[in-house]
Amino acid sequence: MSDGPHRSLPMRRHWKNLAERAAKAAYSADEVCEALPIALQRDLREAPLAAIRDIFSGDQGSLFANNEIKRLEAVRQASTRSAACNLVIDCAIHAVSGGLTGEAAFRATLENACEAQVRSQFRSVEEHYYREASPRSAGYVRDRLDAARQQCDFKTVASGFMAGAKPPRGAAHLPRHTGLDEGPTL
Repeated sequence: MSDGPHRSLPMRRHWKNLAERAAKAAYSADEVCEALPIALQRDLREAPLAAIRDIFSGDQGSLFANNEIKRLEAVRQASTRSAACNLVIDCAIHAVSGGLTGEAAFRATLENACEAQVRSQFRSVEEHYYREASPRSAGYVRDRLDAARQQCDFKTVASGFMAGAKPPRGAAHLPRHTGLDEGPTL
């Protein structure tokens, strides 16, 4: 017997952990929600945030949006070609195209990238559960993930990235609840 469809998800481990928490009723809504910012941090930490911040903090900000877009495309070519990296750069280009500059553009980039990444990953999880388990299971997982998304404060996640540009490698881990009194609420 399988431990659940989350095992065969073609996603990174941190998103599998989130899917497992969403699929199992033993995890409370708060426990599902606590896994979401950690998954986002682990995904977006590989994006070239320092380079994007440097572009936004340049002196020529508001006058030469096309120049900023060219510089962002150059950062895309020089960085790792991951989906999260491309998403952050796309959100930065969108912020520049919308007329934002400086810290406001950087904050909008991070918040929009968080929301877009969550939507993308949630669609993948729901589709996988629909295909591998059942439509009923997929609906349950979708509802739990949506509840976690609504509870998650993307502004706080973005502020964490703005404070240090990249979290340390070992910083984002899910807490282990191993105590006798730390089980599911009854």
